[in-house]
Amino acid sequence: MTPLPGDSSDTSSVKIQIGETEHLVDTNKFPYFKAFLNFQEKSGQNTTSIPKHGDIPFFDVINYGVSHGFRHFFRRMPVRLSDYHTLCETLEFLAIDVLAGQKLGDIMKDLRKCKSDYDYCDGNELKGDKSLARDAAFRLLYIFLLGEFESEVRDRVMAYNTALFVVSHTGTFKPKTRKMVREAFEERFLVTEKQKNNLNQWPISTLSGDDDTTTEEDSYHFYNSDSDYEYWYSD
Repeated sequence: MTPLPGDSSDTSSVKIQIGETEHLVDTNKFPYFKAFLNFQEKSGQNTTSIPKHGDIPFFDVINYGVSHGFRHFFRRMPVRLSDYHTLCETLEFLAIDVLAGQKLGDIMKDLRKCKSDYDYCDGNELKGDKSLARDAAFRLLYIFLLGEFESEVRDRVMAYNTALFVVSHTGTFKPKTRKMVREAFEERFLVTEKQKNNLNQWPISTLSGDDDTTTEEDSYHFYNSDSDYEYWYSD
């Protein structure tokens, strides 16, 4: 479909009225709208005016997050798990491939990339990728809410490990992210008393702050080595 006058020079960006609001939508990132516009064009509907679609819950948030990174959902969404259910179901409806084939183990690897490393060859510090980790935190929430697990019992331990990683890394994941990930985990899985006590080591005292703010280092309350951290995770 040919972009309307005033649209971005990117030919995949098209103005669409969703509900009462016009949005500039990158159809390459929204398979649903690519199919929607193709159907309108093939059915001979008027293509000289802005296409109209019914209201879509949280679409302003979705459009920004899909374009700029899933981490932005935590910044812009209300702090209610019920709203995240609606958000994730809407992402599924729009055919957004949030997980991109990732499973819990893959998400954990991306979460851990928030940690800085040290190159012993040249003596330089390798900064962690906090943006990647924050995007992974949303994928984690998404898989807790909508994902399918081969074994709820067996996968519960790994799910707990990933949730605890987010909750305990307060320098990377801000209160909104930590609160929503924990609530999604506790809603999906049976949480033992020991797991709950471990999660309670990092209370969420405030919901102020920017989930996309870069901090210099993470706030580790204890355990400096990976091996110690894995031991803490064991259940």
